Amino acid sequence: MGCVAAPPGTQVGLPAEQSPHAPTPYAGFSSPANALEITADRFGAPPANDELAHLYTKTSIRLISGESIQFSATIPADAMYTIAFDHATPVDFTVSELSLRVDNALPAPEFGRLILPVFYRGVSDVFPKDRYGNDALIPQVRDLRWTTSAARNAHFGDTYPLQLSLSAGEHQFRLMMINGAAYLGSVYLVPFAPYPTYEQYRAAHTGGDVPSFSVVLEAELPAFKNDTSIRPTTSRSMTVTPYDTYCLLLNIMGGTANNWIKSGGTVYYEVEVPQDGYYALTLRQLQNLRTSFTVFRRITVNGVVPFEPFNAVPFPYTADWTNVTLGSGGEPYRVYLHAGVNVIGIEATHAPYQAAVETIQAALLDINTLALEIQRLTGNRRDRFRDWQITSYIPDIEMRLNAIIERLEDDQALLLSIDSSESSPELLTYRMAIENLRFLANDPDIIPVYLSRFSEGTGSAAQQLGSLLPLLQNQPLTLDKLYVHSPDQPPAVPTVSLGTALLEDVRRFIYSFQPDPYLAAAEGGADELEVWVNRPRQYVNLLQWMADTQFTPETGIRVKFSIMPDESKLILANAAGIQPDVALGVSTDRPFELAIRGALYDLRTLPGFNQFIRHYSPGSLLGYIINDSIYAIPETQDFWVTFYRRDIMESLGLPVPDTWDEVIEILPELQRYGMNYNTPLSGGTGVRGLLFTAPYIFNAGADLYSEGGFATGLESDAAVEGIRFMAESFTLYGMPLSTVSFFDSFRYGRLPIGITNAATYIQLGFAAPELGGLWSIAPYPATILADGTENRWTTGSAQTCIMFANTDMPEEGWHFLQWWMSTETQIAFQDQVLLNFGREYLWFSANLEALAELDIPEEHRAVLLEQARWVREPVRLPGSYMQERELSNIWTRIVFDGVNPRVAIDRSVTIINREIERKMEEFGYLVDGERAREFRIPTMDTVLAWMEDAD
Repeated sequence: MGCVAAPPGTQVGLPAEQSPHAPTPYAGFSSPANALEITADRFGAPPANDELAHLYTKTSIRLISGESIQFSATIPADAMYTIAFDHATPVDFTVSELSLRVDNALPAPEFGRLILPVFYRGVSDVFPKDRYGNDALIPQVRDLRWTTSAARNAHFGDTYPLQLSLSAGEHQFRLMMINGAAYLGSVYLVPFAPYPTYEQYRAAHTGGDVPSFSVVLEAELPAFKNDTSIRPTTSRSMTVTPYDTYCLLLNIMGGTANNWIKSGGTVYYEVEVPQDGYYALTLRQLQNLRTSFTVFRRITVNGVVPFEPFNAVPFPYTADWTNVTLGSGGEPYRVYLHAGVNVIGIEATHAPYQAAVETIQAALLDINTLALEIQRLTGNRRDRFRDWQITSYIPDIEMRLNAIIERLEDDQALLLSIDSSESSPELLTYRMAIENLRFLANDPDIIPVYLSRFSEGTGSAAQQLGSLLPLLQNQPLTLDKLYVHSPDQPPAVPTVSLGTALLEDVRRFIYSFQPDPYLAAAEGGADELEVWVNRPRQYVNLLQWMADTQFTPETGIRVKFSIMPDESKLILANAAGIQPDVALGVSTDRPFELAIRGALYDLRTLPGFNQFIRHYSPGSLLGYIINDSIYAIPETQDFWVTFYRRDIMESLGLPVPDTWDEVIEILPELQRYGMNYNTPLSGGTGVRGLLFTAPYIFNAGADLYSEGGFATGLESDAAVEGIRFMAESFTLYGMPLSTVSFFDSFRYGRLPIGITNAATYIQLGFAAPELGGLWSIAPYPATILADGTENRWTTGSAQTCIMFANTDMPEEGWHFLQWWMSTETQIAFQDQVLLNFGREYLWFSANLEALAELDIPEEHRAVLLEQARWVREPVRLPGSYMQERELSNIWTRIVFDGVNPRVAIDRSVTIINREIERKMEEFGYLVDGERAREFRIPTMDTVLAWMEDAD
């Protein structure tokens, strides 16, 4: 009973006969007769001349970021035109973005960022099995194909492609590559025409229904797709195929809250039919993630929307799997397919909600504009007993509020026409926002006192409207199968008898008592290296696949990965003697606690260590060193850099500050408009950890501890100055004491600039598509010392790798760590993470050579690599947790209690030194108050000397 595991040593990789980047030949583009074609030989650029270019039947050119081409076209008559491109994306790029100017001007803001689709495919059409017999994801590779794409809005939510208003005569066009690279072939200007009605479509195609035909396509196995975040998942429903009692099979497409939800995300299925004629399409689908809500999909056939109803096919909420035959009034739509292979695309779209999205975005802009005007008058004062006469200074405020309310009420009616339920979360949120605005519109003079109901904080109209945007834009749907069949032969609905269902429940109940082989409690073989991983299952599966297909064949060392559900189990496992050989994804503060108790292996004793650590920033290793030994290596890198809204900073005429002095210079202007500058300390609650406080000490030129390591270093003049500035940022300069969500504040313009980390970078990339091109990053502000030294030190390590001291396989464990953190493996892993899981799973490797190859915009990568040079992890020693707590207490006393900095520091120094002394005695460094063993504080010079001493 159970799954059939893959045989030991089985390698699941690319078939020997299949190139990982085998290009797909260009299929051509049937442009309308009235289309105007501009071929690439008119672009004034040298033609491309490589394998991918040769797959295109005409001339093409290659553009990289920053390059542009120009051409002219004579327009025969005044009209609205769409513009389309023949294009392909090189294998080493996963983003291609253009901007288009006509006659030296943007035709509309949307033409400033045109995204060309990039395609991906699996290397096989059979899911590989992991060592436990469960399905693993098929490795994805870039699908190098030429295609034709019309210019579309970057959010892909509009009903039609973007349109150009062109007058008769000659016009100049300029295409610039703003991100990535692309091959460009012909450009087409096509007079705009709406999609034909279904009746017009039928009239344009001759032929009849194809009889007695049915083919089933498993939705989890598309031919290709344009978004790596769209991936198959598992359903345990017995009506879904394939199904297995004991094994986890990847048998559906979509099915989770962040999978196949973004507009523009498309899966493509290739179906071969025997003859020209009409066919029907049926989807076996489930939409149970959004109650009282309808999601939409756009259906394309051979690259085009065949008729208007296919532009947005509705899928309302369903509690269980259903067959949906695409049609109207009980009659299936008849879709004309030609004999041979046809491509059917299914694209997520929120087009029916786009009008509401635009209204909400405009309302948010109006609310923020009004709030800034009010805050400029009131100066951020919140005295509830003060009377204001806002209407005297903003006479039209009531009219503006009512205009917002009126537009939102129209949107509410639009939603009701799509989703008839009055109780849907979307409509309830609308009503609460409108009620807040109506309350304020009845007496605008109370707004300064009730900004919490208008623009600030949880429950405000702005927050409620902002929360609506993702609800309307996200379109979750799950597919099991796609049927292409004769119109008069709908597929049967799968059913399961009561007896079969009961028997299956019994089997699964009994099997539930079997141990989970993925969990760390499961034992590995005696000849296997046991590795625990503090990450979700999809990472563990990918790691296992890479080790089985690359590391084990090269070294002969077998590795078993297990999920570590709680990293505190490392301490318990070590105490019980059941610890693994190696652990990955361990928090940066955990290795010292294990190492000081003798639980970890000294990696510096292993051959080639000094050479190996040259991949890292020297400061990233400091937190894992005890005297001359080191007990962990960084695995992933976090970064703290300046995020800024380009559009807002430019509109205010403010430069992006490079130093803290420049930050202070722009604060009055920001605060005059009710804005501010965010610091990491603003986002913390409770104890502010060394993650947030240590950079102030380092950048002032001070150290956390005395040279001998037996006392704190906070009494030094430099440390006092660092602490003083850390407090005065809030008490003197008015930076925000608390930021509930920097992401939301940044998104809606309340905090257009500030310091934050990688989590916000990822979030902005996939959760705020409307900000594409409107934000960027810059290095952490420098502190300028009296001697002219510029310091930008920040903390930076995220997760680490460790090896336990009592492992029986230290050489094998070290070989594994060298392989895992090597540049080649880290680049392959970060690429596979992007290809298999999507851009919200960016992997920021601590290996700087691998980080330099991360697929993000070049300007962002340059900032990260520059800031990586300034990573400096706090040194840890017995009792350092007290330093962390008391440094936070010092800040609290100064900022909230008004205590003098020197007095606050002196109070904490006594507490810190007492605890360090106590812990030093506990671990044998002090005996009866006398030093018994040396404890040396490592410095950057310590690590640099090791690197220079490489073999």
